Amino acid sequence: MAGQIKQLPPTHHQEIKASVRRLTKDIPSIPGRYVKSLFPIASWLPSYQLEWLWGDFVAGLTVGLVAVPQSISYASKLAGLPAQFGLYTSFIGALLYALFATSKGLSFSKDVTIGPTAVLSLAVGQALSTYASGASTADQVLFAVTLAFWTGIIQLIIGLFRFGIIIDFVPIPVISGFTAGAGIQVIISQLPTLVGIKTVNTNNAPIQVLIDFFKAISTSTQWDSIFGITSLVFILLIKFTTDYAVKKRGITSLKYAGFLKNTIVLIIYTGISYAVKDNKNLVFSIVKSIPYGLTGIQQANYSISFASTIFPALPGIVVISILEHIAVVKTYGRVNGYTTNPNQEIVAMGFANTLGSLVGAIPATGSFSRSAIKAASGVRSPVGSFVTGVVVVICLFSLTNALYYIPSAVLSAIVITSVADLVEKGKLAIPLFKSDIFDFIGFLVGFIVVIVSSLENAIYASVSWSLLVLLFRVARPRVQFLARTSTGSWIDPDSDLDTLTAETSSVLVAPRTSVPDGILVLKIDEALTYPNSNYILSVVKNAVLHRFKYTNTETRRADKSWSDTTQEQYKALEKKKGQDSIDPPNLRAVVLDFSNVTHIDFSGFQTLLDLKDDLERYAGYPIPFYFASVRRSQIRLLLGVPLHVIGADRNSSGVANVDGQKKWAKIKQTPEDIAAQEQRNLASLEFFFSDLDSATEAAVSQTTNTLLGSKVSANIV
Repeated sequence: MAGQIKQLPPTHHQEIKASVRRLTKDIPSIPGRYVKSLFPIASWLPSYQLEWLWGDFVAGLTVGLVAVPQSISYASKLAGLPAQFGLYTSFIGALLYALFATSKGLSFSKDVTIGPTAVLSLAVGQALSTYASGASTADQVLFAVTLAFWTGIIQLIIGLFRFGIIIDFVPIPVISGFTAGAGIQVIISQLPTLVGIKTVNTNNAPIQVLIDFFKAISTSTQWDSIFGITSLVFILLIKFTTDYAVKKRGITSLKYAGFLKNTIVLIIYTGISYAVKDNKNLVFSIVKSIPYGLTGIQQANYSISFASTIFPALPGIVVISILEHIAVVKTYGRVNGYTTNPNQEIVAMGFANTLGSLVGAIPATGSFSRSAIKAASGVRSPVGSFVTGVVVVICLFSLTNALYYIPSAVLSAIVITSVADLVEKGKLAIPLFKSDIFDFIGFLVGFIVVIVSSLENAIYASVSWSLLVLLFRVARPRVQFLARTSTGSWIDPDSDLDTLTAETSSVLVAPRTSVPDGILVLKIDEALTYPNSNYILSVVKNAVLHRFKYTNTETRRADKSWSDTTQEQYKALEKKKGQDSIDPPNLRAVVLDFSNVTHIDFSGFQTLLDLKDDLERYAGYPIPFYFASVRRSQIRLLLGVPLHVIGADRNSSGVANVDGQKKWAKIKQTPEDIAAQEQRNLASLEFFFSDLDSATEAAVSQTTNTLLGSKVSANIV
C-alpha cells in the first residue's frame, strides 16, 4: 500500500554497536579537536585579512572611548566600588574575550564586548549590600573580585563540560522582561546621585528608592543638580540630533559623534570641573583619586573558607551574567549572519572572569550598548576587542590625573542614558500579549519582581516561571482530534479556527470537514513520556466516550472491575444529549499521527498498551492502531504494541499472553526465536505509514468488516 513502511530500522543493540565503532574510530582525534575548539583564535587569526585592520581599529578605538566613561560609571555608581575597578574589568575582559570568542570557519562573534555592564554591576552592588553590608571599601572590593573568580570557575565548568544547553530553558520573553525591569531599576537608582542626594539607600527595591528620593528631594545640592541635569540633557540632545542627521539627512559621518556622546560630555564637564576646582563656593561631588596604571589592583581571596561567604551571592551573578551575554551574542549573531557556540561563549566569559580576578576585575559579561556601537562602527574581527583593551590600558597609564575631576552627577547621567536600550525591550510586551499569554506572564514576572524587589529575586522568579511553564507544556500537551478538509489538509475542527477561516478566505465560516466513519484520527503535539502519559490516556478515552458508541454489551456487569463505570458514563451522556441526537458510529480503528512525537519512554509505551486495552474493552472487539510519520528510532518500540489481537500480548514485564495463560518471555533467545520475532515485526509494519492519508486509507480498507451495522458514510463534524 502507498506510504507503508517496508523496512525495519536497526535495533538499539545495532545502533549502540555502530555508535561505539564510530567513537573508537574518532578517539585519537577527539582531544585535539576539543583543545582547538577552546582557542578559536587559532582558527581565525591565520585567515585574517589586512583589509580588515582599519575597520577593527576604528571600531576598537570607538568602543574603547565609550568603555572608559561607562566602566567608571558602572563601577562607582552601580557596584559601589572605586572607579578603577571598572577600568580593570573593561580592559582585561576585552583582551581575553578576543582570544576565546566563538569561531566557526570565518564566522566569529566579532561584535561582542565583555566588560562591566549596568545590570551585572547593579547585581554586584546589591550582592555587596546583602552579603557584605557594613564592610570596609577594601573588604567590599575583595568580595567583588573574589566573586568574579568563582563566577568564572562556575562558567568554565558549564562551558568546558558543554552544559550550555541549560540557557535554552529560559525563553526570550522572560529575559526581555527582566532586562527591561532592570533598566528601570538602574535609572531609579541613579536619580539621587544625579541631584546630589546622599541619604537614599539605592540598593533597596526600586519602589522604595523612588519613595525615599521624593522624601529627600529637599536635600539635593545645587551644583550636583546643575551638573547632573544639564549633562543628561546634553547627552540626549547629542543622541537625538545625530540620529536625525544620520537617518533623516544621510550625514553618516555624524554617527561617531552619537557613539561618543558620553565621552564628549564627560570631557566637557570634567574640563569645567577642573576649571572651577579652586572656587570654594561651587561644591559638588567628584570621582577623586584613581591610581596610576595597575598600581591599585587587588587580587581575589582564593581560600575555601572565604569562598563560603561568596557562595550565597554566586547563583544570581552566574545566571545574570550568562543570560545577558548569550542574549547579546545571539542578537548580533542573528543580525549579522554568523553562528555562535553558546558553550564556547561561556568558556570565553569564564576565562575573562577567572583570569580577570588576578588584576582586580569584578564580574563581567557581554555589553549590549558597546556591542551595538562596535557592530555599527564596522568591526571585522575580534582584533577590535584587542584595540579596545589597549585604549583602556592607555587611559589607565596616562589619564588618571584628569579622571580625578569627573563630576559624580555626570556619571549618573551617563548610566541613565546607557540603559535606554534595555528599557526599550519593554515594547515587546504588546506583541507578547497578542501572541501567547504564558510568554506575556513570563515577561511580567521578570519585570515586576525587578521593580518591587531585587535583581537576584527577579532572576530566581523568572527562571522558576520558565521551568514551570516548560513542565506544564510537557505534562499537558495538546492532543488534536483531526478531520480532513475539502482541500485535503488535516485539522482539529475544535481548535484550528485560524486555519479554518484562512481556508475559507474572506468568509468567516468553517469549511466542511470529514473523518471516515468509525475512525479516530489523533495527533499528539509533544513527546509521549511519563509526565503526560496519564493525561493523554484520559483525554483520548474521553474523546472516544463522546464520539463513539459503547458496544461491549456482551460483558456481564459481574465480570467487570468494580471501578469500571464506562458504560454508566456513556448512558448518562446519551441521556443528556436527548432523543434527537445522532446515533454515534462504532469505533473501528485509531490512527495516530506521531509527526510531533520526538520521544517515547517506558511510561509512554505502557500508555499505548493501556489505551489499546481500554478501547477494546469499550468496543468489545479488536481495535487496530495505525501509525503515521513515526521516527525510525521509535518504530522498534512501537512494534511492541499488540496490533493483531485483543489485549496486551506482551507487556513491560516481559510477560506474554497466549491463550489466556501468562508465560514469561525467554531471557536468552535462540537464533530461531530472533528470526521468528523479526518476521512478526516485518508483518506488523503494515500498520506503519509515512503520511497520515495513507494510514487513514489503510484503516478504512482493513476494518470494513468491523462496522457491525453502523453507517458507511462520512461523519460530518
